[in-house]
Amino acid sequence: MPIQGGLPPRNPRFVGREDLLARVHGLLDNGPVVLLPSADQRFGGTGRTQLAVEYAHRYARGYELVWWIPAEQTAGMRAALVGLASRLGLPEARDINRTLCAVRDALSRGEPYRNWLVVFENANRPEDITPYLPGGKGHVLVTSRDPRWGSEVARAVPVPVFDRADSVDFLRLRNPELSEVDADRIAARLADVPMALAEAASVQVAAGWPVGEYLRRYDQRAAELATPTPVGVTWGLAAEALRASSPAAVQLLELCAFLASAPVSWRVFWAARGLDLPPELARTVRVERRLKAALRLIGRHGLAELDPPGEHLTVHPLVRGMLAEEAHARRDTVRAMLAAADPGDPDNPTNWPRYAEIIPHLVHCDLLGGDAEELRQLVINCVRCLFARGDYDSSRDLAAQAVQRWRERLGDTDEHALLAAFHLANALRAIGRTDDAQQLNTQTLRTQREVLGGDDEITLATANSVGADLRIQGHFGQARQLDADNLVRYRRLFGESYPLTLRCANNLAVDLRLLGDFRGARALDEQVLRHRRSVLVDSHPEVLSSRAALAFDLFGLGDYAEAADVLAGAPADDLGEDHPMVLWAGRFAAMAARRRGQPHARQLAERSVGLFRQKFGDHNVETLGALVSLANCARDDGDLESAYVLLERAVAGYRTVLGEGHPFALAAVTDLAGVVRSMGRHAQARTLGAEALGGLHRSVGADHPFTLCCANGLAADLHATGEAQQAREVAADTWARSRTVRGAHHPDTLACAFNLALDAGDDTGRGLVLAELTKAYGEQHPVVTAAAAGRRLETEIEPPPL
Repeated sequence: MPIQGGLPPRNPRFVGREDLLARVHGLLDNGPVVLLPSADQRFGGTGRTQLAVEYAHRYARGYELVWWIPAEQTAGMRAALVGLASRLGLPEARDINRTLCAVRDALSRGEPYRNWLVVFENANRPEDITPYLPGGKGHVLVTSRDPRWGSEVARAVPVPVFDRADSVDFLRLRNPELSEVDADRIAARLADVPMALAEAASVQVAAGWPVGEYLRRYDQRAAELATPTPVGVTWGLAAEALRASSPAAVQLLELCAFLASAPVSWRVFWAARGLDLPPELARTVRVERRLKAALRLIGRHGLAELDPPGEHLTVHPLVRGMLAEEAHARRDTVRAMLAAADPGDPDNPTNWPRYAEIIPHLVHCDLLGGDAEELRQLVINCVRCLFARGDYDSSRDLAAQAVQRWRERLGDTDEHALLAAFHLANALRAIGRTDDAQQLNTQTLRTQREVLGGDDEITLATANSVGADLRIQGHFGQARQLDADNLVRYRRLFGESYPLTLRCANNLAVDLRLLGDFRGARALDEQVLRHRRSVLVDSHPEVLSSRAALAFDLFGLGDYAEAADVLAGAPADDLGEDHPMVLWAGRFAAMAARRRGQPHARQLAERSVGLFRQKFGDHNVETLGALVSLANCARDDGDLESAYVLLERAVAGYRTVLGEGHPFALAAVTDLAGVVRSMGRHAQARTLGAEALGGLHRSVGADHPFTLCCANGLAADLHATGEAQQAREVAADTWARSRTVRGAHHPDTLACAFNLALDAGDDTGRGLVLAELTKAYGEQHPVVTAAAAGRRLETEIEPPPL
């Protein structure tokens, strides 16, 4: 049997449809097939889903993998596809869209399964699904009520009502005591509509009504309706029978009018036990045993499907629509029930399954239109949960709806509208719309300061987010000013060891690193690490984050051995190799190994690039940083061609993601100039270096480590192209600034000093610097060997995390 995921159990009482099944099987080799209602039953009820389930089970042996995707709502579809990614052995990217595209591409390539079946159940708009439809040798089956599927995307197969023989078999399988004659009478009255037949069979068995009694009631109810339909009439009879058996079960079912067609967990209903409910319903939901008994009763009457364990109830969209006509007063109860089911702490992965049970139902009960604060907080928590899971698009969509609705109803200054705007900006930044995020954050922060004050916790969170916008834009100094002010406020309001205070301190350390102040960053990171280790285990992501940050500080200070030691003491096995903090630590370990002259540095860097690309893709700032680190390793190995290609990719990537004038793009150009210089093409290197140096002077200033590294290289090119006087001036200025900024004994300062002495022909000075380099690196280090041979020393750039 194939590997299966999400596939509903086979219906042992499925009948007929042989021609339809054979037709679907024949069409699937030519592309996606969509099962639509027939023209005379456009609202459904003809058994499309049951046909898809039967097809999947009947032909399962012809596939290596069968995967069922509930597609009514985009968030649920994405979650199911993420589960498929795990089965395919694909890493889950922080951006869920990247994971979904990886699933599509892997299936299209036939890796690792060539023959597969993916079923998208109850898909609504084709445009929501088509970006994720795979090609290749596998099969895609869709069920939908939207006729555009058939005209735009897939081969349409209309699913009609039963023929009479199948109707009779269908009824007698569900009620063996029914004669063929009586079954024919019922089928004729119900026009052979499968859903109506299923409800009739269930009610007859559950209520014990004889055929004559059932048909009498059917005719009576049909006469009462303005536009009777088989499904509408049979549904009404089923609800009548259920009400006679258990009024509480009917009231429970009425809640489903405002819930989605996605399975509803019994836990969601159970959350209503503390609400003000009608006495019968309150008694039922108060005790798990009674609640589950009521769910079983609903299933027995054919009004919903109950999964085999009896824990999830699924109501057909047609039934849900009919319930809504009679259950207007239940909407507020459903809203309150969902709020009561909110587990809180949406950043905690252990709560994500609970939120997955709630999120599909937000739209159907119009939770955004509720008045209670706890309802708005549930929306905010769901937005945050989607973001934490990496589903940035769904997080953005829900946050955008909340901002629009709440601003219209409550005004631009409402607290929850402002909080939703903060989360919307986060999601916009995560999907690459950094300018939109920055504009929204700036506007939101201004309003929050006016309305809530600068010390409000929500205001501080938005200020932190604005700091991230500034860093992405390359405005490191402005980010530092904002984060420094934030940290003062956090410490005053919450204390030094409060988790949000530590995160703010971490952000300020990021700013200092980006500005080249590694001493200041080290002091903060050591403090944050100490606080975190006092309350968290060493394998916690935030502890590893602080270790990695401290390691980069030490690297920037030239203490490569200590940086390696800090990383070596970081347990990361519990997080997985593709966790962002583990990825950072891996890249920093490769950087430290290269600077220590260890031969395995390039291997570490290659592995780091592979993991970053799998996690974040090629056009990501952190992936590009790993590319730069690998290029530096390749250059140190003498593989200049590979280094050149890698740095060209990094330059192009930074320019695309951050812009040509961003310090990271200029840093990559600086490293590229160094490789070109090593190839002997000094004129080209001089052009690249001069262009980068001008940009770095404008963006980060003359004393920034990026600028000093670039100036050191440009001095070499000036010397090689015959501009000796200017070369000496640049080299002397760079050495003086490096002594002030980095210290006289920093390895890069020593490199600047050695190059200055080399160009001046100062053998005594060269000897003194060579002795200092030997102390810093050890006698056998490649840098010492190069200096002893009289070769110029490079000072390449390693961009820190942004």
